[in-house]
Amino acid sequence: MEASRRLGFIGLGIMGSPMALNLLKAGHSVTVYNRTRQNSEDLARHGAAVAESPGEVARQASVIFLCLGDSDSVCRVAEDMLDHVQAGSIVADCTTIAPSVSRTIGERFRTRGVAFLDTPCSGSKAGATNATLTFMVGGDPEAFEQIGEYLMAMGRKTFYLGGPGMGLQAKLTQNLIGALIFQAMSEGFVLARKAGLAPSSVLEVLQASVARAPLIEAKLPAVTARRFEPNFSLKWMHKDLGLMLDSGRDLGVPLPTTALVHELFGASIAMGHGEEDFAAAITLLETLAGVEVSEPAPVSSAPEVSRRPLS
Repeated sequence: MEASRRLGFIGLGIMGSPMALNLLKAGHSVTVYNRTRQNSEDLARHGAAVAESPGEVARQASVIFLCLGDSDSVCRVAEDMLDHVQAGSIVADCTTIAPSVSRTIGERFRTRGVAFLDTPCSGSKAGATNATLTFMVGGDPEAFEQIGEYLMAMGRKTFYLGGPGMGLQAKLTQNLIGALIFQAMSEGFVLARKAGLAPSSVLEVLQASVARAPLIEAKLPAVTARRFEPNFSLKWMHKDLGLMLDSGRDLGVPLPTTALVHELFGASIAMGHGEEDFAAAITLLETLAGVEVSEPAPVSSAPEVSRRPLS
C-alpha cells in the first residue's frame, strides 16, 4: 500500500466528521469537502485541507470516502467527481443507498479506470467517534485490500461480502433486523408500562431470557431518560426501510413486517421526530396508548402500623 496516498472525504455530518477526524489522527493527509463549510473548517483545525467542491477532492486525492445522506446525494457528488477523478483511484462510498444505484454509479467510475466500493458501516455516532465502526464492503477485492488500513483507522471490523452492492445488501439486512427488534421493543415496553411494570424490571427479565438483545440494552436508557439526540436519525432509518422494501421487490422477497414498520416510523416522522434518534419512534405508540415508558416515581414509605397480637 502506498503510504503517501492523499485521502479525500466528502460528507461531514454526524458520522462523516468523526470518521475523517480519525483518519487525521492516524496520520493520514486528508482533503475534505462538505456543503456546510463550517464542518470543513472544524477539521481544518486538525490539519485537513479544505476543498471547494467534490471535483477538487477528486483532483487531489487517490482514495476518496463518501458519507452522504441518500442515493440522490451520492449521484450528485459522483457526477461532480467524474470529470476530475484520477485513473487508478479508489472511491469508497460509506452511504447506505440502493444497491442497484450503487452498481450503476460504480460502473461509471470503472469506465474511468477508478475502483468503486460500497462500504456502508454500522456503529452510529458513538462508533464513528470512537473508531469502532463495522464496515461491510462490496466490490473489487484488490481495492478492498488497498483501503484496509484506512478502514481500520475508522473502525474495528471489516467484512468483505463479495461483488458490487453486496456490502449494501448486508447493511440493509442488518438495519431491517434492528428496526424490527426496536419495534418489538416499543410494543413490549409500552404494554408492560401500561400494565404498571417498571422498564428496568422488564429489562432484567429480558436479560435473563432468549429475548435478550443488545439493541434494547443500548436504546432503553435513552427512552426512559427521554433523551433522543440523534445517533442514527429516525429519518435515515425510515429511508433505509424504504431501500429494504425496494430491494425486496427487486428480488421477489415479500417483507410484510418491514412494510408495516416503515409506515409506523413514517407516522413518527409526521409527528415531528424525524431529526431525533430512531428511538423516538416509540413515542407514536406511547401517544396511542396514553403512557410513557419511563421509570415510575418512587413510592414514599408508608407509616409503620402498630401490630398487636390478637387476643
